[in-house]
Amino acid sequence: MTGDRERIHAFTRWLEETTSTRMQPWRFGTALFHDAFPRRWDSNFLRVERSVGSTTAAELATEADRILSGFGHREFIFEDDAEGARLAAGFVERGYAADRLVNLVLRRDRDREPPPIDVREVPLGTVRPLKIETNLVSHGGMARGSAEMLADFAMVLVERVGARFFGARIDGELAGCCELYLRGGVAQIENVDTLEAYRNRGVARALLAAAMDAAREDGADLIFLTADDADWPKQLYSKIGFDPVGQFRQFTKPPPGETSR
Repeated sequence: MTGDRERIHAFTRWLEETTSTRMQPWRFGTALFHDAFPRRWDSNFLRVERSVGSTTAAELATEADRILSGFGHREFIFEDDAEGARLAAGFVERGYAADRLVNLVLRRDRDREPPPIDVREVPLGTVRPLKIETNLVSHGGMARGSAEMLADFAMVLVERVGARFFGARIDGELAGCCELYLRGGVAQIENVDTLEAYRNRGVARALLAAAMDAAREDGADLIFLTADDADWPKQLYSKIGFDPVGQFRQFTKPPPGETSR
């Protein structure tokens, strides 16, 4: 990896590790945990950093059962997209959801200016209720306790990485929000959420524009975000000027009786 991909790779590892309470090596990489958020799947997972060679998905799943034995879920992140692709079918056979994620870098001018929506940087407390509401309906829906837990994790991001939040208002009502993380000239925009009642009105465009401006003002020369390679937001990001620079794979097995991420 070189250039933008290498910088994103380093930034992502820093973010994952800085927001963990403990890490331990395993034979193909690092296991990361956050002991205060055991039900947050993306905080308790196995990161695959090296080639697994001829190891099968079944063998890796057994390894996850051992290392993540105290958790209801199982999760792998394969940094190498091709290796993850080779094992995808085997993970799916074992009840894992398979996702291909793509990192996109801002490299072009946007296709048009965002609508004149009021977007301002706000404290976490202002956007927490909106984050809970969007969590409740995202990924097919989730229980309120899970939605609140995911929203509460944002405080870890504030304390550990200095996360910033932007809120968009329409007619005085909070309509959407997003997050911004910065380090060493690299900025990541994350969790761009819009309440259902305000969709298709340019809220996401306005939020992205504000976060991009703030990142540049703070010296970022590389701005990126991550999207599901098969989902529609990737098309919006392309219109705004983001181009793909690399993919990776995520395999997640929910706890029994749960389907939502």
